[in-house]
Amino acid sequence: MSGITNTTTAVKAVFSLNVITAAVAFLLFCFVVVIVTLRVKNGRITSVSLKRSSSDTDPLKTTLATHICLVVALFCFVIAYAMQSAIIPLQTRSESPVSVTPAFSYYYTDGSSPESSNSNSISILSFVQGFVTILFTFFLTTAVWLHSNNLTTNGTRVNTPGTLSRIWNVLILGAILLSGFASWGRGVYVGKDSDVTFPNAINGDRPARILYILFRCVVIFSSTSVSIEVLRLFSMLKEKGSKDNTSRPLLARFVYVVVPLIWIRNAFILVNIVLIYQDVAAWSQPASQAVTFLLIIFGQLANLTILGMVLWGAWSMGRTAGKGGEDDDPNYGVERAQVDGSS
Repeated sequence: MSGITNTTTAVKAVFSLNVITAAVAFLLFCFVVVIVTLRVKNGRITSVSLKRSSSDTDPLKTTLATHICLVVALFCFVIAYAMQSAIIPLQTRSESPVSVTPAFSYYYTDGSSPESSNSNSISILSFVQGFVTILFTFFLTTAVWLHSNNLTTNGTRVNTPGTLSRIWNVLILGAILLSGFASWGRGVYVGKDSDVTFPNAINGDRPARILYILFRCVVIFSSTSVSIEVLRLFSMLKEKGSKDNTSRPLLARFVYVVVPLIWIRNAFILVNIVLIYQDVAAWSQPASQAVTFLLIIFGQLANLTILGMVLWGAWSMGRTAGKGGEDDDPNYGVERAQVDGSS
């Protein structure tokens, strides 16, 4: 094939979707960078203490940590899809025919590592994509955890997360990085003397494939654990916070939108794991393309939506923190003015 313009409609559609995804993510990235810059410039970077009627204090959380996680997550997301957008045209310029396969979305099939002048470039881009995808997964999951806890703290005046929650979530989030980089590192080792792509390394090396499956399983377990904590925090917020508490609708968005998306996305990751041991090449073209587009479209839309919801929630929290009015403290109205200038 001579390039993307002369390839099949299906490949063009995947390419266009990747470009659009990268562009939307870049706009979100620019937005969150502006937010962080303004908050740091205005000194709105530390927690604010609100006095409770019992005279002890609890921190009113700011959104800085969540926004920093979003900056890194969105940067990695943009790079990942920019890499994929570059890989597809390079593949179409090879002598081997290119078709839409699950390799365009997940790392497990023979995903075209053409023996051509482009093979080295494709290999490098694929490993860069794999690396930033691991970081993206870690920082997105961390952002969901941080934001839900910050909302709960602001809405209930109870400091969350607790010690056990901190320890547990640090362990499971760390497991994402450990298992992800283990599979990626094994892929680098397999392909160090050739132009093999990351998908090919996962497909052709049993230890790399096992480590990759472990990584995906850890992602499912960790994100499910975080989503369950979101549900627990929402229940806590409803029980201990007032009905006009501004944190309540913000966390409700997570419960009704983000949590279901995480669970459905995890179901698709399970499909991915099952397909690792299936001979996708033997499938009919309509069946292969149907599954592929389902995986690609839903995966990209789910991650974009989760990113957008966390960003929207953090931005809204930064504008409304301290305005819930749920305190029993008679001085709350005076303190609230101080919070509005510091949230």
